[in-house]
Amino acid sequence: MGAKRYEAKIDVVTDVAKQMMPELPYHNFAHAVDVYSAVSNFANLAKIGAGEKFLLQTAALLHDVVLVPGNLDNEEMSAEFARKYLPKIGYSFRKSNEVGNLILATRMPQNPSGFLEEIICDADLDNLGRPDFFELGEKVREEMGVPGGVEWYKKQLEFLKGHNYHTEVARRLRDAGKEDNIWKLGAVVFGPR
Repeated sequence: MGAKRYEAKIDVVTDVAKQMMPELPYHNFAHAVDVYSAVSNFANLAKIGAGEKFLLQTAALLHDVVLVPGNLDNEEMSAEFARKYLPKIGYSFRKSNEVGNLILATRMPQNPSGFLEEIICDADLDNLGRPDFFELGEKVREEMGVPGGVEWYKKQLEFLKGHNYHTEVARRLRDAGKEDNIWKLGAVVFGPR
């Protein structure tokens, strides 16, 4: 499939994601676009072929398209949506199933099997190593409906300390930023060092 056909399909998937994504503080269309940007960047840096990059981009846009806060099967519902919807716009059943599997890989705790699954998992948590980590973390907290303060920061600190990026590309780009965010969280939780 040519680049123009990929772009046309991504445009359709983008429109669908924009219409269907919940309007939540964190899991919203902006998050889908954020993950799309991260998988595109990681795929380019890892020299992934156009076809695989296309599958990653599709999965990134749809990975939270069906999301109800507190539900444990959001990824399954989003994957099922992708498997049923994508053939209607010209994706093969095989590619639709691959996109569904990429979406399932984002389920927490992450346990990717294969390089493409590792890339989408890293892209979904790309913000852990970015300067906007605290701003986006506040949106996650608000969406979860949990109180702020030291207990919230302790949970975030524990999560960051237990997290490892799966790909060398993500480690190269985000590990230093994640360490900086761990240090900042530690200063909030334990006071200045």
